[in-house]
Parts: sequence; C-alpha cells; structure tokens
Amino acid sequence: MLKKILLISGIAVGVIIIGFGLYFYITLNKKGDGLPQDFIVRSGQSTREIAANLKKQGLISSDAVFTYYTKLKGELIQVGVYKLSSSQSMKEILAILASGKASEYLVTIPEGWRVTQIDEYLASKKIITAGSFIQIASGDEGYLFPDTYRFLPQSKPEDIRTEMLANFQKKTTGLNLTRDNLILASIVEREAKYDIDRPKIAGVYLNRLEKGMKLEADPTIQYAKGSWEAITLSDYKNVNSLYNTYLNVGLPPGPICNPGLKSIEAVLYPQKDGYLYFFHKEDGYADYSATAEEHAENLKKYQ
Repeated sequence: MLKKILLISGIAVGVIIIGFGLYFYITLNKKGDGLPQDFIVRSGQSTREIAANLKKQGLISSDAVFTYYTKLKGELIQVGVYKLSSSQSMKEILAILASGKASEYLVTIPEGWRVTQIDEYLASKKIITAGSFIQIASGDEGYLFPDTYRFLPQSKPEDIRTEMLANFQKKTTGLNLTRDNLILASIVEREAKYDIDRPKIAGVYLNRLEKGMKLEADPTIQYAKGSWEAITLSDYKNVNSLYNTYLNVGLPPGPICNPGLKSIEAVLYPQKDGYLYFFHKEDGYADYSATAEEHAENLKKYQ
C-alpha cells in the first residue's frame, strides 16, 4: 500500500514538474503582435521591478517567469531606454536589456559636477567622444542643469549642450537669478553636505561679502586646481588664481560647478543669522560661529 502511495505521489510530482517546465518554456518563448514602444530601465531598479514594468506595459505575460529566468541566466540588465515589442519573446527581450544596446541612454548628471566631469561621464557611456563636450560647453559652467536626460548614442555635443541649457532656463524661470547668485550657488553646492545647511551656508557667505571679507571657500581652490580632491595647506597661498577666494576678495569670476535648484534657492532665500564662519563636523553637518574666537573654540571642540 505504501509503495502504491509513493508511486502515485511520485507520478503526481513528476506531472507537476513537467507541467511547470512546459508552462515555463511556452511562456518564455511566447510572442505577441504588439508594436515597438519605449521601455525605460532606471538606475537602482531591481529585476523584480523591471519585470513588473515589462508586464504592466504588456511586453511580457509573466513577471515571475521573467524574474526567475533572468536570475537563472545570471544576466545584469543595463540602464537605458530600449525599443521593445510584445512580438519579441522574453528570451529576446532579456538579451536586449542585458546587452546595453539602448536606443537612448538614460543619464543622470548629479548636482555639483563641473563641465569636465560631465564630458568624462558622457564619453564613458559612448554618447560623445571624450573632450568634445568641453570644447563647446566650457563657457557654460553653472548653466548646465543637473538632471536625468535621455540622449541618443553618439549624440552631437551641441545638442546635449542645447538641451541642458534649455532645462536650466526652464527650471529657473521666474527666479530672477543673477550671475552672482549662480556663482555663489555653485559654491554652496560644493560646500553643503545636507539640504538643511544650504541656506545657512549661503547666509554665511553673503554676510562675509557684505562686510568685505574674503569668502575663503575651499571648493574654489579645488576648481582652480582642476580636481575635487582635498587641498593642502600650501594651496591656500600658492594656488595663484582669481578663483582662489583665500587670496581674492569677493566672488570668483564664474561658477565652479553646475548647482541644483536647492542651492540656487538657498542663495535667493538665505538664512542669515549673523554667522561669519562655519566648518563641517565628522557627521557632515556644519557648525556655525559669529566670531573668529568662537570659531576657533568650536574647532577645538569638534576636531
């Protein structure tokens, strides 16, 4: 009796396995008749999220099968904008997504990047030839709005520049932004680690400007040196540049990076508490002081 039960159970399990295998195979190779459409894979998305979006757009019939197959194959889906159709099988769709051969590239330009960094990043994505963006956009530092863009492979640097400048105009419309505002916003962008500090740091620099004090902003020296790497003590006096705000009073000649909207708004709506000094604590937040003596005491306390 026990043998009979085991035999029946074994047959049942076998039928289930065969049935699942058949379903998996059919679903994996199933094709519809849909037209090509854009499908976007964003940075940080999990395989499960991507599969769910594919099903939502009607490109696949089972997100579970797609997720399992992707993990079984060990494929890594690449960020980008792809032309996909339900007339393609899951196997074909995964092959396209894993190839990285997007119809458009989805690229995110972070706040605080300078033109040279944008050029390097776009070149690494094979969107432009290295150095070509610098050639046409070096005079636009500060006005290349940091955002997520869709660019075609081998795009013209001129088209990328035009789109980023247009985005800047769109995002800053109605703010009555001056070039001086933008220059200071670029310094705030490189100085502030957290949003809560942006209007406070802007207030410190505006207070110093009003009193005719030097800004003494480390990022301006870094910009003059061409690198965001930490500066040395000798750099304060030996980096001979109009961008060195330890040597020159007032704002540098131009923006030192491309700031985001929060830093721009911080300059337009600063929090002026009478502070003239600040430094960053180990946790990244800033500590503020009204006098040089208080600043020195706080440095001893936290450093």
